[in-house]
Amino acid sequence: MKLNQAAFDVGQLAERLSQGYYAHLAAISVATDPRAAQLAPQIQPGQIVPVADVKRKDGTAHVFHFLHFLSLASSDDLIAAELERVWFAGTLLRVGDALAQHQYFDRAPELELLRHLRNGIAHGNRFRIDNPSSLTKFPAHNRLAWIRSDLKSDFEIEPALNGTEVLFSFMEPGDILDLLMSIGLYLIRMGNGDPLRP
Repeated sequence: MKLNQAAFDVGQLAERLSQGYYAHLAAISVATDPRAAQLAPQIQPGQIVPVADVKRKDGTAHVFHFLHFLSLASSDDLIAAELERVWFAGTLLRVGDALAQHQYFDRAPELELLRHLRNGIAHGNRFRIDNPSSLTKFPAHNRLAWIRSDLKSDFEIEPALNGTEVLFSFMEPGDILDLLMSIGLYLIRMGNGDPLRP
């Protein structure tokens, strides 16, 4: 039994999603290799090209030309850029929503930083700071985070960020991974009853 099972569970979620991004990058790397076409499914009876499908609730499916859409991962820069953006947007929403179910636990600065990132994603990828004075009571930064870049880059939410872009102007993918991993460690330690700061 954990001292705080909810914190432990959300910490593990943040860790899993951090690891999931590495899996995502590995999969995209394979998909963009010219040899990836050799992994296409066999042409099925009634089809003239290899196809795959996306299931619907009613049991039917979208069927798509596997090789055509595989090639877009490397030939269409806009789609390639969105693949990364979508991963992080989904991750920030998922972890932020899990944290919100527990009122962001102790509202540590790194948890508050993620809250602002999540809310910005949900508002058109723009920071929305409706109550700037709350930043005094609940600062949002990474200065105390377990994992930071070698240069110890600081990220802090300030009123001047209102309306500015979240992904990838404020933080780059590696910075977000640092934050997610830090939150994972912080919450797992909270769940176990271990010291919360390095």
